[in-house]
Order: sequence, then structure tokens, then C-alpha cells
Amino acid sequence: MTLVEWILLVVGVLAVVGLAALIALAVAVGLARRPDRAAVAVIDPDGLDEYFDRGAAFAATVVERTPLSASEVFGRLSDRAYLSSLPFLQGPVWLDSTTSSGVGVGARRTMSGTVYSVSEQVICYEQDSQIALTGTAVCIPATIRCFAERFTVAPAERSGVTEVTWTVAGTPAWVGFLPWRWGAPLVSPVLAFVLRHMLRLGTFRVPRAAG
Repeated sequence: MTLVEWILLVVGVLAVVGLAALIALAVAVGLARRPDRAAVAVIDPDGLDEYFDRGAAFAATVVERTPLSASEVFGRLSDRAYLSSLPFLQGPVWLDSTTSSGVGVGARRTMSGTVYSVSEQVICYEQDSQIALTGTAVCIPATIRCFAERFTVAPAERSGVTEVTWTVAGTPAWVGFLPWRWGAPLVSPVLAFVLRHMLRLGTFRVPRAAG
């Protein structure tokens, strides 16, 4: 083959790959509109600690401190779509309520990352102290077996400072046997950034309205 033919071949292959990627992206965005499409295994409240410590294929915990009071922190967790002011993210969107404040055990919510979305349900709730959620469904079948997260809010040693601990854990559907926990040091900085954003006194921009 001549040089020109090689160049045309490479351009053609890149065009096909690019088109396939665009189609896959469009399909993923469409699937993400249904965060309740594929049910996942629900974590029992009594087994939550064991799941975080050993049961989940992946788990990461981050801790941040804030001058916000415990009630203010809890207000952000239960009343604000704190992800929606970050690029390509939306939620959490609460779907129902079981307490006068709007959130309690059994309350459901969804979150979206544009190409992937999930549904969760509150399984532990202590006002101004703890809120834990188990995954109930995801938008794409056969991707996630189970997942959960927990926020713990407590006074720090220093007066006027609140300590917030966030643990996220999950297990992929097919490759849960791999040592995913080794990746926690890589994921933790991202989670810490999101947590700091959630707790900051101001936001980067006004959250987008749900479409």
C-alpha cells in the first residue's frame, strides 16, 4: 500500500471508531434517563458495617471538617441537589418522603452522571447524625451488583467545627473478585473534592434545573 492509501485507511478507521463512540455515548445518555431500570441487591441495615469493611469489592472513606452546624450539614444532605452544581452531574433528586422534614428511612432518591444513573433508598436515618443509603437500581443491567453509602456527622474536637465522614462502597456485577479496594487512594481525592464542594459556604454555580 502506498502512503496515501495508509493515510486514507487510518482516517477511515478513526472515522468508524469515532462514529461508534458517538452512538455508544448517545445510547448511554438515553439509558441514564431511567435510573430504576435494573434492580441491584439491597444491603441490609444490620449488615452495613460488614459490607463497608469487608463485603464490598470497593470501599473508600473521606473525612472533612466544616464550620457549618450539624443541622446545616444535614439540611444540605437532605434538601439540596448538591451534585447539580458540578459539571455533568445531577441530583440527588428525592422521589418521596416519609418524615415531616422530607427525608427518612424508606425515602428514595436518584442521581445521574449524564451517562450513568442510580437509584437509592435510605436504610438508616438519625437526624443531624447519620444517613445511610443502599442502592436499589441502576440504569444499565449487569453492571453493578450492589452499592451503598453513608454520611456520619459529629462535632469535632474544636468548638464550632463539625466533622463529616462519607463512605462509599460497591461491587461490580461480573468482576467483583478483582482487588478494587486497591483503587481507593485514587478515588478518595475525587470523593473528598465532592464532599468539600457540598460543604462549602458558597457553590460554584447555581444548580441546573431538572430537565
